[in-house]
Order: sequence, then C-alpha cells, then structure tokens
Amino acid sequence: MTSTFSSTESSVENSMELIEQVLDAADWSYERDAYNSLHCIIPTKWGDMGGVFSMREEPEALQFTLTLDVKPTAARRIELNELLILINEKLWLGHFDFWPGDDMILFRHTIAMAGRTEPEGSEISAIINAATSSIDQFLPSMNYVIWAGKTAQDAMDTALFETIGEA
Repeated sequence: MTSTFSSTESSVENSMELIEQVLDAADWSYERDAYNSLHCIIPTKWGDMGGVFSMREEPEALQFTLTLDVKPTAARRIELNELLILINEKLWLGHFDFWPGDDMILFRHTIAMAGRTEPEGSEISAIINAATSSIDQFLPSMNYVIWAGKTAQDAMDTALFETIGEA
C-alpha cells in the first residue's frame, strides 16, 4: 500500500511541476498550497482571473477552474443559467458553471488521467487557451444578461456577431 501512495504522491508532484513549467513559460504568477493544488493568475482580455489546478486520486483526474470576476444579481440568475447553457453548446473544451452557494461563475475543465501518471504540457496549454478564449468571447454576454437585463438569446447573438471586412 505504501508504494501506491508514494507512486501517487510522485505523479501529483510531477504533474504540478509540469503545470508550473507551463505557467513559468507564460510568465504568470502561481502558488502551490498544502493540498497539492496550484493557484494561479491568468490574464484575459477582460482582466486577470484566478485559476486553480487540482489533482484527484479517485477518479484519477486533473481539474482546472478559472473564476470570473462577475457577481450575478439574484434577479438575473435564471437568465444567466439559460445563457450558460447556450454558451456551453458552443464550447468544445471545458464549460461554464454557476455555483449559487458561492455566487460564482467559473470555467471548468477536467482531464481524465485514465491510468497515466501525468498530463502532457500541451494539454495544460490547451485548457488554459480554451478557458481564456471562451472568457474573452463570452464574458461580455454574461454582463449583458446580468447588468443590461438582456435575454440569454440576445446576449448570445451579440457574442457570436462577427464583423466581416473593414469599416
């Protein structure tokens, strides 16, 4: 039993070191806590967001969350959830969640390790890129729903509107 624990502990350590290398390469701030989670600050077009990488033993997985700096009003939560459903239909990697108990919107993605000891650096980069590009594209639509009183569909239409050519 001890060798399994040591092996698991070693793979968590290696995974966290790999994540640190990816964050170092991007020159982003991070800090590891006593629970083998790595807290980081990741820049987006709309400001810096707090992220957390956490390893789970059962099931073996690496989870990444990026918290958005948006606090929905109680009156707009239903419409916000409708918007998150529409947004999540468009995402290939990760998804947005609203945690009402914490009054928090976050982007979340989990990599199933499926017997592997650690993720690839390219996987870490891919989920960070998926998170930041999704936030860059969809955070304004969340604000439209929360602060401008728009419907989920109106906000989504605005988020997906693309200008073609030059003005």
